[in-house]
Amino acid sequence: MSRHTPPAWFVAVTAVFTLVILVMAVAETSVWTHYLIDRGEVLCLGGLGFALGAGLHLHRKGRLGASLPLFVPWLLYPVVTQGDQIIDNLTIGGMRLFAHAVLLILFLAPLAVAAAGAKFLRRPPWVAALLLLEIGIAHRYLGAIMVGLLIATLLVYLGWVVARPRAPARVTPAIGGGRTALSILVAGIVLSLALYLGYKHRPGAYQGSPHHFHDPSRPGQDYALDQVRLPAGEATPLPAETLAEARALLASYSEALEKLLGAYYVLDRNYNYAFHNALFLRDTPVVPGFRASALEGIAEARREAEEAGDRRAALGGALACSHPLSAFLAEVARFSDFQFDRALLLEEMSGRFERTEAGLQHATHLYEGEGKILGIRLAQVVRKHQPLIERSDFAGVTSPFVEAAARIEARYADRIVGF
Repeated sequence: MSRHTPPAWFVAVTAVFTLVILVMAVAETSVWTHYLIDRGEVLCLGGLGFALGAGLHLHRKGRLGASLPLFVPWLLYPVVTQGDQIIDNLTIGGMRLFAHAVLLILFLAPLAVAAAGAKFLRRPPWVAALLLLEIGIAHRYLGAIMVGLLIATLLVYLGWVVARPRAPARVTPAIGGGRTALSILVAGIVLSLALYLGYKHRPGAYQGSPHHFHDPSRPGQDYALDQVRLPAGEATPLPAETLAEARALLASYSEALEKLLGAYYVLDRNYNYAFHNALFLRDTPVVPGFRASALEGIAEARREAEEAGDRRAALGGALACSHPLSAFLAEVARFSDFQFDRALLLEEMSGRFERTEAGLQHATHLYEGEGKILGIRLAQVVRKHQPLIERSDFAGVTSPFVEAAARIEARYADRIVGF
């Protein structure tokens, strides 16, 4: 074993880890690609623990200095998990600077890993091919700035190849002595941990969401499931005309809520495209007038819900308050009113956010978070009234709403909010 090269096992592990982080950095916001950044972000502490353990092992073997560059992805991972919190209050220029600095490190990390094995840097065609591949990825998923940075990197490397001495290559000394390398690694781990903890637990609400989804200090903004009590008695049989009207009411409410979610999705996606066009200088198409169109859709859905509310009031005489179906209708009506009241708050907030390019990020997270929490809370409403829903004699009445609730929850079920 040479003290001037990192061990093969560490090169291999870091190569896989680096590719995973790079994929997460450029892919869309889904559970499958961003679990390690959002829901499972605490795993980054395990990555730091691995880096410390591996560093101590390599230090004892006298190979830490040669391996030190390979620790960069491990130290960067905790910072990546807090990327949105770090750029939250920056201008669009600051956001661009931070995002591209992190992405450039992630794009160049595979080159560093490859350079650690098989004398990679002395094989220019392979390095150039990898950089060209990364330029293609940057063009597909990012934008002009990242493409330009990678082209500049390629040109610098080709210039180095042309200008380097033709003498036989000698082994490059490791970075610093054993203690120096260990000190650098420990300092990097401490800094990475401090940034992670500092931004994760900093005071103040995430400005992209006005409720507990991103601000646990404001639980009162959430829908309260305990306000409508379940009747103690059994669901007694009801006249066919009452059941038919109840079914029509639930269908109307479900249609209104699905239209609301559809408008949120239009706003979420188009604000997302507009923000990333500004951040990365790319030109993903944005629907012209999407905001006005979506807000009109919300207004139409609100009118449908209000009409359903008027019909529910007229049904009161035929449906006793103590009946479980009455409680379910009351819950659905209250939930619908809550959501459309919130839609007005979101409209006002997103209007303020979209005044700046940086604010477009908060607008997309606003509607993204709202769409996800809408599905989560609606599923909880359904579970709360499960005894009624499971009864075969009421299944035909409740099924339109239950099926719509499942579709609403599924729309954002695989989405990570806020990355």
